[in-house]
Amino acid sequence: MSFDCARDPVIIVGVPRSGTTLISELLQRLGLFIGHSILADKEAKYFYSVNSQILRSIHAYWDNPSPVRFLLRDRHRVERLVENLEADLRSFRIANYLGWKHYVKFRSLAQFDTPWGWKDPQNVLTLPIWLRVFPKAKIVYIVRNGVAVANSLVVIQSGLISKRLKRNQARVKRLGARSEERIGVKGSSRCLTLAGSFSLWEEYVTQAEEALKSVNNERRVIKYEEFLSEPAEHLRRLARFCGLEPPASETLYDHLELVDVTKATSFLQTATLVRFHSEVRMSRWMAHYGYDG
Repeated sequence: MSFDCARDPVIIVGVPRSGTTLISELLQRLGLFIGHSILADKEAKYFYSVNSQILRSIHAYWDNPSPVRFLLRDRHRVERLVENLEADLRSFRIANYLGWKHYVKFRSLAQFDTPWGWKDPQNVLTLPIWLRVFPKAKIVYIVRNGVAVANSLVVIQSGLISKRLKRNQARVKRLGARSEERIGVKGSSRCLTLAGSFSLWEEYVTQAEEALKSVNNERRVIKYEEFLSEPAEHLRRLARFCGLEPPASETLYDHLELVDVTKATSFLQTATLVRFHSEVRMSRWMAHYGYDG
């Protein structure tokens, strides 16, 4: 069972806050089509919506991915999911990804002959399902130090909740105990602590490694820190892998203005994070990826 398309997609995966947005934007600038309608973090709305719907159907969420393990063991349910996804990809709804201009010209992904793909951290969880739909898909897997990811998640989630509460301060006082629910304050309690965020990183990379181990698809595993150290060379190789023309040097360096090389080790400047790193550096995946130093 698979979906026929003119070009096999590039599926970009990685734990949230691992650098997938940066690398997706760079690839988009080089010509990789990642969706007509995309969210702020470079997720294609179509595939993000489908991934989110899969997770909701099993009472999972991006910060509570454990039910996905049980879904993937349910062969019959996975087969039904794949059939439904293929039907959806053949329907007019794919215009949400292609955009109406491309949809009118190509009608479907079966005729779409441009290098294409999509980015979504939820791909880590749903990758085995997508590889049933696109068995020859190429995979770009981006890895980042678990402590840096944990810190970024804490900063984002605590800031998000605080901002929403402050913006709705008057309603909070008026609504009382049910205020957060009523004003739509949503955030990840798990990711308000380094320990909780780090455990999520571990859960994601475990699922990613299990998925990659079970398939022979072409893939590029990119350590975010190594990418930042030599972005031009990494991007040239990645462009070729995705079926794109490697850019001329002057064009390439214009794109690399997006790259902030200080993000590679900036977390080591904070005493709290240095201590946390010493506590978790010998964990299974930190050691596996060479982050135990």
